Amino acid sequence: MKTIDIEWRHLRVEGETCERCGDTGALLRELVANLNRECAPRGVKVTLTETPLGPESIQESNQVLIGGQPLEASTPAIQIGSSACTSCGELTGREESCRTLVLGSESFEVPPAYLIRGEVCRLVRCC
Repeated sequence: MKTIDIEWRHLRVEGETCERCGDTGALLRELVANLNRECAPRGVKVTLTETPLGPESIQESNQVLIGGQPLEASTPAIQIGSSACTSCGELTGREESCRTLVLGSESFEVPPAYLIRGEVCRLVRCC
């Protein structure tokens, strides 16, 4: 069986993550379950690796890698931005700006499922 890993890097302080990252985690768990239902009959397993980060690595927080490559590497139109994240600030005790994905005129605090799914499907051709 072929395996492809989705890695999710996110801030974790004393077992807690911010709301934005929490939303990404929920999206990824659901997406991986759906992809496995769809791809398993074609001999493909999708795994999710959660990589907790400390406050010193917050610039990498909420990053999604597929097969070891950042999601934005597969879509040149995606730019990396940032926006204020009060939830992270509550965890770190200071003002924080967290990673966003910018595609055209839209900015996404949570990576869109369709971009992640599209890249998995492109790489392993199971969906």
